[in-house]
Amino acid sequence: MFCILVTTANCFSQQNNFKCPCSKIGLDSKWADSNKISCYLIPVLRDISNKVKGKFYLSVLVAPSLNKTNEKPLLYLHGGPGIATLENVPRYLKSKTWTQIREKRPLIFFDYRGTGFSEPALCTDIKDSLAEFAKTNISPKAKQSYKIALYKKCRLQLLSKGIDVSTFNSFQLSEDAEALRLSLQIEKWNVYGVSYGTTVALNMLRNHGKHISSMILDSPFPPNAPWLDFVRPFDTCFKVLETKISADPIAFSHFPSIRTDFVQAVKRLNKNPVKIKNNGIASNYDFNGDDFAWSIWTAMLKPGAIPLVPLLIHEVGNGNDSILSKWAIAFNDPNSHGMFSDLQSKAILCYEGKPKTQADTKAALLAKYPDFSSFNIDFEGDLCDAWQPKSAGAQIFDPVVSNVPVLILSGDYDPVCPPFFGELTAKTLSKSTFIIVPSASHAAIHADDCIRNIATTFLSDPEKKPAVNCANNRPQINFVTDSLIKRLSDLNKK
Repeated sequence: MFCILVTTANCFSQQNNFKCPCSKIGLDSKWADSNKISCYLIPVLRDISNKVKGKFYLSVLVAPSLNKTNEKPLLYLHGGPGIATLENVPRYLKSKTWTQIREKRPLIFFDYRGTGFSEPALCTDIKDSLAEFAKTNISPKAKQSYKIALYKKCRLQLLSKGIDVSTFNSFQLSEDAEALRLSLQIEKWNVYGVSYGTTVALNMLRNHGKHISSMILDSPFPPNAPWLDFVRPFDTCFKVLETKISADPIAFSHFPSIRTDFVQAVKRLNKNPVKIKNNGIASNYDFNGDDFAWSIWTAMLKPGAIPLVPLLIHEVGNGNDSILSKWAIAFNDPNSHGMFSDLQSKAILCYEGKPKTQADTKAALLAKYPDFSSFNIDFEGDLCDAWQPKSAGAQIFDPVVSNVPVLILSGDYDPVCPPFFGELTAKTLSKSTFIIVPSASHAAIHADDCIRNIATTFLSDPEKKPAVNCANNRPQINFVTDSLIKRLSDLNKK
């Protein structure tokens, strides 16, 4: 039985034998001690279907509730795939959202297998090898061929150690989470998942729902999502941006053809990349049109940056590249959400993201959405064939059916998981509340006090339908029409 009140951290240590110094899993021990953090290395089966294949040890962190409480703990499931969690926790625990949620309940975080401080390490030398190769050969084709060779070699090395890349999938990650629950001796818990973390959460709901009191799905990506690509979600998001601009006379007078500007910028920069200066932090590098497109994608994830996007697209689309160095550094960092493992990410995406229909193929997406070809990631190509040639069975894409209380949040500007995904998720969850959060994007729980209060009220009494009227009163985004450099500098200082 899960212990409560102020002795939560002590309770965990008494109930299991997996506690370890936080420094052992890569965290600062002084920070951990000052925040009464407990750390664990917990074994999980390498392959849930084959117990003889051995175990991995996952790094786990428990932050006790800030006040005396009788509320159940909450498990946090990060997005990605490929993004580590634990290195972000010191920052998370300072945020308004997680401080508020932690008031009454312990929080549990862990690094998924193959990410962060959890086992196994996935050929960590590949990143440096690719960087060294790039110094001697600038041909994209040569770089890709070299990368494919490295990934193929890595897969064979892992197999020789009994590590099967196909065990990196959403079902297995949900089973890892269940193993943590059992090891921590928690009878029932709440679960919060964001982005890809909602895929893991929904697998937990499907297979272990009796141990879940409530669930928050923030920016959901359900197993039955009709789009497994990045092209169509961005197209949906961009149409929202166009609609909002058209409804704003001032913005529309400045940005009457934002799509044309975007396409022109991508085409021009792909033909003639701009050299980005990193101010001595790293080597200067070429910033091409695809980089520009992905930087817009990244900016659309952040509501504070969305007001700048139309002006940036307009300026670059019309040949003004003076802002790109500041913009690229702010919105082109692959590790901006935490340490990123491309190998873990590709293992999951190649397994679960291969085209299911002709309309999902790279060729079909290129033909139908030529404006957004930059987002056309090839899950049917040579890299996936070399790294993860297996494909998931059809049953993993079935919708999840449950009567566990679920709160679903979708930001209307989300370029990854559009509100349509939230609507689809809610259809088969009989006790779900679905909110499209105006003027929000990915991870909508952080939008404002209104959404935070809805979430914490729901966690405290999930059987009661939450009041959501305040969400409809959120102000519209006001698009910036001048002083872009200054406004970008101000944004980066926050």
